Amino acid sequence: MGDIAEFLVGVAYDGELAPPSEKSWDVRANDGRRIQVKCRLVSTGSTRTQQFSPFRSWDFDVCVFVTFDAYSYDVMQAWEVPSAGVQALATPVPHVGATAARVHTKTRFADVTGAIDVTSRIRAVMEYLD
Repeated sequence: MGDIAEFLVGVAYDGELAPPSEKSWDVRANDGRRIQVKCRLVSTGSTRTQQFSPFRSWDFDVCVFVTFDAYSYDVMQAWEVPSAGVQALATPVPHVGATAARVHTKTRFADVTGAIDVTSRIRAVMEYLD
């Protein structure tokens, strides 16, 4: 799903995908911002908290978090969050690495300064591709 999420964000931001060896960001938007993309499959109605894959660096401008329905693969939510906001939310994961940190699917991105709900933007790309 990660490649699909990166592709959707790339199209939605009129950007280009990072080279395969890039560790800090996945898409360069047409305005020059470096975007990290994190995604997760989530079961509708699930009360379980799931984690996005860990961050190992903070060398990106914003992160777009995308959750997909685990059964239909529909885009459930998508949030653009500034790097500083992601760092404030993330919790350390010492066994993964000294700088690794995670964010959970139950995180309230709406409460983060500068966060933007981009769900309709990402859904529009997905619908266009159907």
